[in-house]
Amino acid sequence: MTAPLAEQQDTDVDYTPRNNAIYQLAGTAFDLIEKHGTPPAPMTYTMWYAYASNSPEAVVQEVDEILDTHGKISGEQIEDIFEAHLSNSKFQDESERVSQAIESSLSEVSDLISKTSSENEAMRGQLEEVGSDLSKRPKRRDISAIFEQLVATNTQMSSMTETLASDLAKSREQVRQLTEEFEVIKKQSRTDALTDVANRRAFNERLAYVHDSAAKNSEDFALALLDLDKFKVINDTFGHPMGDEVLAHLARLIVENMEKNDFAARIGGDEFAIIFPNQSSEQAYHSMMAMKRQLERATIHPDLSRDSRHQVTFSCGITQYGKGQSIEDVIAAADNELMRAKRKSRNFIAVQGRRT
Repeated sequence: MTAPLAEQQDTDVDYTPRNNAIYQLAGTAFDLIEKHGTPPAPMTYTMWYAYASNSPEAVVQEVDEILDTHGKISGEQIEDIFEAHLSNSKFQDESERVSQAIESSLSEVSDLISKTSSENEAMRGQLEEVGSDLSKRPKRRDISAIFEQLVATNTQMSSMTETLASDLAKSREQVRQLTEEFEVIKKQSRTDALTDVANRRAFNERLAYVHDSAAKNSEDFALALLDLDKFKVINDTFGHPMGDEVLAHLARLIVENMEKNDFAARIGGDEFAIIFPNQSSEQAYHSMMAMKRQLERATIHPDLSRDSRHQVTFSCGITQYGKGQSIEDVIAAADNELMRAKRKSRNFIAVQGRRT
């Protein structure tokens, strides 16, 4: 006899897909679309997904401010946020493609559930008909036929349920893969391909977030700008592949010496920036000195080590945020110190307010 429905469910199928962290972000994004009555468009999904994943932070901050002020967010405001923070051309095209694929997958699940519900209604009608026959005290010769009809109906319902469970599991996996792909695309749009640290766009977002936090909460932060000394000479002498190797090595060195909340980015050809939240310029100076000494001792490539004229070094300028300073003021101050370091002797770290 056919097993009861509860016993037929495949125990290997996970019916709580939001236990999966990636799927949970997608689910949260759709919940937010519904909660705030925003249109279920790819642009909207992209914004809410970024909000749910808390990245970029500038999106979270701007959405929260709008909701706190107006209690809701309009399509025009969503478009403005998208253009300001999420409209990288490649990221936009790819995220729209992935978002549309996710919507399509979820639409298929909805259609499947609707179809199964309709079929279950038909099955219930058949069972009610059988029940009516039984209530009429059937003759013994009719009981066998009624029993066979019951078994056939139960078997059909069980088969439909198994199909639904299987298709839901497949759709869940498809959504998981698409959302994972979306995460990769988002990361690529904010990461420098050569060095694997953040790019200029991600730096601008993080600096805006740290600056706003410091202004609101009377916090400190320091900013360091650095670039390689005589990098053009290295490129011209040894070729661009060697230059790329030097840049990648410097990026690794920076990351290895950063604290948990520090943030590094490549913001130009051979120029890097490091944000030191809740730190003074003096603390940032000691961190940069450690990096400077390590780079001086490093053997990046034998060809560079053989000739002291091509020793790889960097110059650095450091500033500390002061109350009332704009983001532009902070960047300009760090850049002025970088220029002072280069004028001084190169392979030097200049700190605003420090004359040595």
